[in-house]
Amino acid sequence: MRRNGELRRLIVNLEYIINGACAVNEVQEVFKRSGIRRPVGDTDRVQRMIDNADEIITARDGDKLIGFLRAITDYSYCCYISDIAVDIDYQGSGIGKELIRLLRSKLGEEEVQYVLTSAPKALGFYEKLGFERNHNAFVLRRKKN
Repeated sequence: MRRNGELRRLIVNLEYIINGACAVNEVQEVFKRSGIRRPVGDTDRVQRMIDNADEIITARDGDKLIGFLRAITDYSYCCYISDIAVDIDYQGSGIGKELIRLLRSKLGEEEVQYVLTSAPKALGFYEKLGFERNHNAFVLRRKKN
């Protein structure tokens, strides 16, 4: 696979884990390597993000965390996907799609509605997965990023 003019290695054996342990420092690193904007310099806050998630799904290449999904859900009506981060060296290889597929497989598709906010660059990715843009959502922005 080629990205940004570099030859990327072929991904053969990735391990996906639902609600397995992940260290705060490796989550911070995958956030950094993915380009997602998160408070990576605030270790306590990132730890709370991990601790208070209802569902976490990780993708690993050996010991290296290369994909991370975090979700908040009531398991019956709504699931908010808070984070989907994939290491830039692995983007475009279906990891984000698989993280979402695993979440939907666990929670189901009949009753649970999946909601997320997207960075402008990722809009097309979510549309390809069947997410619809919603023009009647509202946000109260946080004061601290």
